[in-house]
Amino acid sequence: MSRKRRRKAAPPEAHGQQEAAPTASDASTTVRRVFLLTAAFCAGAAVMVIELAGNRILAPWYGNSMYTWTGLIGVILISISGGYYLGGYLADRRGSDRTLGHLLAASAVLTLVIPTLQVACLNVLGGLNVLAGPVAATMVLFAVPGCLLAAVAPYAVRLVSLLSQDRHVGISAGSVGMAGTLGSVVGTFATGFVLVPHMPLRMIFMLTGGLLAVLAMVAYWLFWPRLRTDAGLAALLVLPFIGAALFGTLGVDETPTNVVHEQNTFYHRIRVVENPYDGLEGPDTRRTLLLDTTIEGGQLVRSREVPTDHAYQHHWGLTRLFLPTVDRGVFLGGGAFAMPQAVLDHFDGAEVDVVEIDPAVVEVGRKYFRVDDYAGRLHAVAADGRRFLRSTEHRYDFIFGDAYAGIKCIPPHLITREFFELVKSRLTDEGIFIMNIAATPTGRNSVVFQSAVKTLGEVFAHQYVFASDPGDLTAEQNLFLVAADRDLDIDELAAREYEPEDPDLHLVLSYVAPARYDLSQGYVFTDARNPVEYLVAKTLVQGN
Repeated sequence: MSRKRRRKAAPPEAHGQQEAAPTASDASTTVRRVFLLTAAFCAGAAVMVIELAGNRILAPWYGNSMYTWTGLIGVILISISGGYYLGGYLADRRGSDRTLGHLLAASAVLTLVIPTLQVACLNVLGGLNVLAGPVAATMVLFAVPGCLLAAVAPYAVRLVSLLSQDRHVGISAGSVGMAGTLGSVVGTFATGFVLVPHMPLRMIFMLTGGLLAVLAMVAYWLFWPRLRTDAGLAALLVLPFIGAALFGTLGVDETPTNVVHEQNTFYHRIRVVENPYDGLEGPDTRRTLLLDTTIEGGQLVRSREVPTDHAYQHHWGLTRLFLPTVDRGVFLGGGAFAMPQAVLDHFDGAEVDVVEIDPAVVEVGRKYFRVDDYAGRLHAVAADGRRFLRSTEHRYDFIFGDAYAGIKCIPPHLITREFFELVKSRLTDEGIFIMNIAATPTGRNSVVFQSAVKTLGEVFAHQYVFASDPGDLTAEQNLFLVAADRDLDIDELAAREYEPEDPDLHLVLSYVAPARYDLSQGYVFTDARNPVEYLVAKTLVQGN
């Protein structure tokens, strides 16, 4: 008679588990479970804080464009994928021990040092183009902490499951996954709506790293019994966090004395810079507005003279050249508010709406760029330009498009055929549309210019091009595209006699006749097909 041989269950060590499931003597099961869910929640939140705050680190170097976001999000997603695998691998090898504390501790240290590392990193990588730069910088600064934080969730799943002797693996995975996802949601909203607008970037990373350090110490306390009786070991574990925090405060960028205002918002890093200026009316101060790395315009503090390095701002005069009177106009993009104010100075009784997507830019304009001097006539509105035109009840004598999103990049939804049709519907019968773009009129990188003119031609009967440097059409420069459904009589304007100092002469001489440029390579931009950001990025990669 054969006898069945009973097999004893293999001890946990046989499966690579070096410690048994937590017991009530270590800490209550409820406390451990709550902590593990909290750790997953905070890790998910920290990933999103690092990602969104990371964009504000990259934007001053590479612009706040689709390509910065694409490189950042793509690398973070890869690091999260690697973190999931790493966490699962470690969970199979070490089912219940201090490894969770190690993951949180390493994440804390790497997050705390980001503020200092970013200075050295971007000094080296800042010269890369807008395609490679965000990818490389994200890999150096954010990929590793993102990977380690992502490893927390699968590792926590194993620990939560062990609390019930693996009887509830499914609910353990679901609970941890829910906690991590909710953390990501909270981290996203907190960063975008609270942290970035109201707190220095360095402090955001310090607080995030500090939170992770606290979680790491709690994890050690719960899952490393020796720590509760060995004060020396506890002190030793705290030292890396202190060192990382101190290192993170090194190399603090002192604000230059000529920067009178600096602010991070969800849209921009705003700076107002003042420098001495020798004006025609005597010594003055030039005040310049910068959004990320882009100069948006400037004014003199005491004089209404246009600074020589902002000479393109003279092209507000195109409204004067083509419109004998103005009742109401609108600028899409506030900049330093110099051009809207020049229009109001010239046209008595006129009113101008200025639409700026970032409310902080409007407030900066009130404080530093004379917006309140035109109360009742200059109406600064914080809104998206296209949304504003869709909702306004006004019809305008002119609409001036001067909005940018990053280095040279016009927001894609403000350069399509459908947008130009909306513009046309908001113009008076004699109204004109003016659009400022930074582009090259001729040569291999002229496709953005060609496409803008070609798309305007789909909507308006007449298009005219004015250049800030009409003598060199191979150079990148400010180009002002004027569109209307009536003939603006350029030949008649050119035939007039002008005094040498007449500002209209400068405008007429900046006209670029159609025979001097080609449109054969241009696209018609539509809401459904609009590669403008790709084309701008291509020009930045290739150069002129």
